[in-house]
Amino acid sequence: MRTFMILALVMATGLTLVGCGGKKQDECKALVEAINPHVTALGKLSDGLTADTSPEASAKALQSMVGEVEAGAAAVKKLNLETPELKKFGEDYQKMCTDSAKAFGDMIAVGKKVDAAQKAGATNPEAALADLAAAVSEATNAETAIKKATAPESAIVEGLNKFCGAE
Repeated sequence: MRTFMILALVMATGLTLVGCGGKKQDECKALVEAINPHVTALGKLSDGLTADTSPEASAKALQSMVGEVEAGAAAVKKLNLETPELKKFGEDYQKMCTDSAKAFGDMIAVGKKVDAAQKAGATNPEAALADLAAAVSEATNAETAIKKATAPESAIVEGLNKFCGAE
């Protein structure tokens, strides 16, 4: 969950190195400024997930994370990036956000299934155990999907920093 936080720190550094002048630099700055607020917010939300919280609080934090990644994708989509490389970085970032939002949503759904199974356990323990076992498998799949969705981040950060002159 802390994956997006790395992007904010590197992007902030890249922004200071961009400097003034030129369409490329203006577009670099615009892209970084579109991404950073959402990445910062995601870092704070992910900190909430690492605390010992209730299932309801975790679900709320994950739902907020879905909102942030969707907002980040929308902010980048609004940009009129003409530089082909930056356009590609923007598209890659949007895809990462879309995939992350789906994976976070899948984790929320697993949490709801676990909650329902626990409630059903009082009246039908065997069915509840079967539902919990299925939820464990789904949680593993959702966790894998989150890792896969956020995997492109390093390449996006490195490529954007290199292209925009941060390296």
